[in-house]
Amino acid sequence: METKKVTFKIRRFNPKKDEKPYYEDYTIDVPKGMTILEALQYIKDNIDPTLSFRAFCRSAICGSCSVKINGYPKLACKTQVFNELEIYDTDTLIIEPLDNMEVIRDLIVDWDSAFERMEKMNPYLIPDPEVVPDTLDEESKVYPRELKKFDKFTDCILCTSCYSMCGIVRIDSNYGGPFPLARVYRFAVDPRDSLKKERAKVGYAFDMWNCVRCNKCADVCPKHIAPVDGILKLRGLSIEVGLKDNPGARHVMAFYKSLLDSGMLNEVLLPLRAKGLKGVIENLSLGIKLILKGRAHSPFMKPIKEHETLLKVMKVAMEVE
Repeated sequence: METKKVTFKIRRFNPKKDEKPYYEDYTIDVPKGMTILEALQYIKDNIDPTLSFRAFCRSAICGSCSVKINGYPKLACKTQVFNELEIYDTDTLIIEPLDNMEVIRDLIVDWDSAFERMEKMNPYLIPDPEVVPDTLDEESKVYPRELKKFDKFTDCILCTSCYSMCGIVRIDSNYGGPFPLARVYRFAVDPRDSLKKERAKVGYAFDMWNCVRCNKCADVCPKHIAPVDGILKLRGLSIEVGLKDNPGARHVMAFYKSLLDSGMLNEVLLPLRAKGLKGVIENLSLGIKLILKGRAHSPFMKPIKEHETLLKVMKVAMEVE
């Protein structure tokens, strides 16, 4: 069997005795097919019994073994050592705890901060009495077209990988976070839920418009869920229920109105529609420069030739959603 000598540079920290985190190297012979979790367990069993990490199912279902491997959150039980060596072209792997959460010890982080935010959002089904039967003798049916809207979001295993990569979580203590907000959307479009689109108000209360759509949550999700998709759709629902008096919603509506009017983005009217007179004042100097260079178009734009077709496409897209 093919083997390689691999060095694992593991971030260690015991708050009871260490003043600050440090890195410790462990070099072992790794057979092809060994996972990161198996390597950690080998180190714990044969070299250093004080090494602490989380693991449970070993089947990429519970999410408890999520750690950072060379800077990116991954499930240790699912990630093979040889694959990571090939990706980074190295014989050394850096193993660290997830970010945005307090470290309890070594690779174990405190999930409470993430789950407490989610708990405040009522992330569970609140049955609609008109849809959900009172007894177990009847079925509560969900049809394929309805299920398709939220099915992928039910695959979340709460590993907090997306949460650990989110820059907004780091700077906004009120921001709901990727997987909690995606879960809000999951129930907002569930036909059995009594709150339905009203759940968008929860997302609004937890600063969902602060998401910068960096897509890091989508990049690191081991289940390929892309929480950002749920957040964007939740924003759309918030506009539908009348939550339009905020910069994010006004910006979206400005784009939408431009497409309805002409099929092109009206950059001249965008600041006015999104931020009112304040937007005009903020962008006045830039606007003057564009006008002087002949780069600013008229605020009164003629519709493009394909405008009618575009409107039909927009209508179909919104119906699908």
